[in-house]
Amino acid sequence: MADTAAPDALATKGEVVEEWTDLHFFRPIGARLARALAPTRISPDQVTLWSLIVGLVAGHLFVYASVPLNLLGFGLFIVSDLFDSADGQLARIRGTSTRLGRILDGVSDGARFVNLYVHLAIRLAISGYPSGWAVALAALALASHSYQSAAVDFIRHAFLSIGVGRGSELELVGDAPPPTTWMGRAFASYVGRQTRMFPETVALVRRMRAGQLPPEARAAYRVRMAPILPRLAWLGQNIRWLLVGVLATAGVPAAVLWTEVIPLNLVLLATVLTSDGIARRVLQSTVARDDRRATPAGVR
Repeated sequence: MADTAAPDALATKGEVVEEWTDLHFFRPIGARLARALAPTRISPDQVTLWSLIVGLVAGHLFVYASVPLNLLGFGLFIVSDLFDSADGQLARIRGTSTRLGRILDGVSDGARFVNLYVHLAIRLAISGYPSGWAVALAALALASHSYQSAAVDFIRHAFLSIGVGRGSELELVGDAPPPTTWMGRAFASYVGRQTRMFPETVALVRRMRAGQLPPEARAAYRVRMAPILPRLAWLGQNIRWLLVGVLATAGVPAAVLWTEVIPLNLVLLATVLTSDGIARRVLQSTVARDDRRATPAGVR
């Protein structure tokens, strides 16, 4: 996004792919933080580190069965997310956005949630939950969270790529050279997971990149996918902070993990099937149209 964009344009990728809380809270405040930091020597990666450190402290506070500490942890998660919003916007203001920055941001997000689920497992074990079951439940919740977040990220950026034509940071398998660092390999694994989850959408993106997706097909994808985007909030990051803030503070941390494992995975399954089904139908109609054009008149 250009540095000359209007102030609100720096705060969001576009209303159609953003959650309400991001549009009206995290992005605007993150933009103000980014503008305040722009004249300084503080780098976007340093802001990402701030987000990580605050998030790790927040997750630790949920190991305690204490309402005040849990509320403090919830507040720190909000601060952590504000820094998480500011780092990318600071990079865009300075024109220094990089693939490495996106990888660092993803690693930071992952570390915050790994830390949270580890502490929730410890809390369950301390409270009398069988330790093996606590670890298994936390591991299932973490794996579920990983797939849910990957799905949300992919759908939003695929929509920006196909339906909007700008603002997308979508990466497919093969887009980048083989990674040489552990962070690069972790990100490549993340991209591979998205590719396996959405094969039809990946095929549609590749067809578009090859110049074989007409405007009417992209318009059809945009119209059909638009109602799906608001539903992504159920799998997004903000709903998790709310779950942790309410359920863990209420003294039922296991409910946070079970919600990840059962109802949110059902939402994930429905979302993946619906989204990739739309891409499949658009792809099939495009291929059928090309076949009709390639068939000589009078040939059956």
